[in-house]
Amino acid sequence: MSEHREADYDYQTTVASVLSVARRARYIFESSEPHEKRALLSYLLQNPTISGKNLEFTLRSPFNLILDLTYHPIGLRTWDDVRLAIIEESEA
Repeated sequence: MSEHREADYDYQTTVASVLSVARRARYIFESSEPHEKRALLSYLLQNPTISGKNLEFTLRSPFNLILDLTYHPIGLRTWDDVRLAIIEESEA
């Protein structure tokens, strides 16, 4: 049971970190030095290329999943319900 609690804690910590970076990405980028901007883009983007004046890229996982959820707000509630159920179950 201890291993499950530790895994649950690690999972929650990772999710919180990912959501924090996703929420603050613009601020982090705008307030950073060029080498920090490159590091952030490397962390978020996969296969970036320049086509003319456009940057084309794929978001790395799990950021791509967060973006997908923004197009399906009903999915967000469902995910939240599942997350709460997991937390309640682990506390019991």
